[in-house]
Amino acid sequence: MVGIPKSNRCDFCRRRKTKCDEDWPTCGACKKAGKECSGPSKRVKFVNNGKHHRDDNQLGDSAQEFLDTSLTDETSSNTGSTGSLLNIKNKTMTNGATFSKLRLYNWKPQIPSKPPGTEADLLGGKVITYLKSGEGTGYSLSMFLSTLVYVPPLLERNKALFDAADLLISTWQKLCQGTSPQELFDLRSYNRALRSLQKVLDDPQEQTSHSTLAATIYLQTTEYLFDYSRGVNQICHSNGIHSILMQKGVPKPGDNFGCQLILDSFGFMFRLLLNGRIDNFYIQPEWNHVLTSFFAQFKTRTPIIVEMSKLLTQATMVADFVRRMSRILEDPSCAQDPQELEEISAAINGLSARFRALDDTTIKPLLQRDIIYEVEDPGSPFGTSYEFPNGVTALHFANTYTFNIAVNRLRQELNKLQGIEDPVLEMECFEWSSKIWRTCRYSQSLKPLCAVAFISSLCVSYTAAGPTEREYILTALREAEAYKKQSDFRWTDEVIRSKLWILMGR
Repeated sequence: MVGIPKSNRCDFCRRRKTKCDEDWPTCGACKKAGKECSGPSKRVKFVNNGKHHRDDNQLGDSAQEFLDTSLTDETSSNTGSTGSLLNIKNKTMTNGATFSKLRLYNWKPQIPSKPPGTEADLLGGKVITYLKSGEGTGYSLSMFLSTLVYVPPLLERNKALFDAADLLISTWQKLCQGTSPQELFDLRSYNRALRSLQKVLDDPQEQTSHSTLAATIYLQTTEYLFDYSRGVNQICHSNGIHSILMQKGVPKPGDNFGCQLILDSFGFMFRLLLNGRIDNFYIQPEWNHVLTSFFAQFKTRTPIIVEMSKLLTQATMVADFVRRMSRILEDPSCAQDPQELEEISAAINGLSARFRALDDTTIKPLLQRDIIYEVEDPGSPFGTSYEFPNGVTALHFANTYTFNIAVNRLRQELNKLQGIEDPVLEMECFEWSSKIWRTCRYSQSLKPLCAVAFISSLCVSYTAAGPTEREYILTALREAEAYKKQSDFRWTDEVIRSKLWILMGR
């Protein structure tokens, strides 16, 4: 078997599959195209027994020996990361046969350098993937935002929603990757999202759309969850959320996305209600009817969702009474009006009865059926802690007792004005607070993200605690926000009391 030249064509003519005039040093085709001619080809082909092609079983012994040894030696060393080309160098066999350069190509599927689809498609895929991967863990975003599942089809049409969702998802991804708190929140991405939001707010057709409202809620949520260094109220979007809600008006029947946006914004609206900056639109008949109808669809599938809706509605009424009590405490003339005090007293009694009924109808049955049960916990001041089937149930448990405590505190403030002493109120506050403290072990298992949802409950229960319980609460609060960029003295006795005063509308 000998090697003979395959063709004298230069490389340019060979690639074009045209005849070469072989007018060296530069052939006519290369001269006309302005190319640098490679000259005569040095490629060879093998002729075995007078044939230019051979069957596999006609390979000579010496050639087979060469291929066997070369493939074994060279395959492992030359495939590298691509695995598409094997180079076998020149080699002279013992019988004198000489082989030139031989290349063996292995087929490998081509992997595109960039996945297909637009940026909005890719981000939408991330949203769905990350929601599923975080479900039931301490990284779950659905505990704070129930509307993310509606977002992917809308990303292409609304730049503000795209930038807000991108900021939220990228920051969440950094948290999952263990990025340091100092590098968690990207201010450049945040500022880009702010600029996009301002543009859509200036557009009359987009300023009250679902997408714009969702973008505003997501920006506020991202600040709340990830950017403690600036503070949740440093640049507050809550007023903007309320403005869009009022301009949009009551969601239409069957508008699940619109109803869930209202729920996603509830925490931020509740703060405005406490401070008296907005009116309580939740209890207005048209709003209340739409929300009640929305929750009714879960009555057979997940009854606890319906009970949670009752809790949220009654929570807004607590905010109203907090504001009324604040006005009475600030105005001595109101504090001396017996009729005003009697009206508030009767209203607080009715509100207290409704919250106690929620405890009887939702929480106690779960305890009786051991869906919520106690386990030994040496780290707890009581030696036991509660275990829950999921984070939503645990949060509903804590919130139910939080609002029961808040109503009792309102009653105590009113009793002071009326000169009434009722030690039972403080005993009930301690009992309900102890239930909240026994959620700490479970809430800490929801770190790093979902444990933040229990912070307000711990703060409300703080005033009923003794020295041991207070140290336990402080530790739980610091651990809940350990992933954020913050000072070591973020949670102190003074900070908690100040936050509690804000929650109570002072």
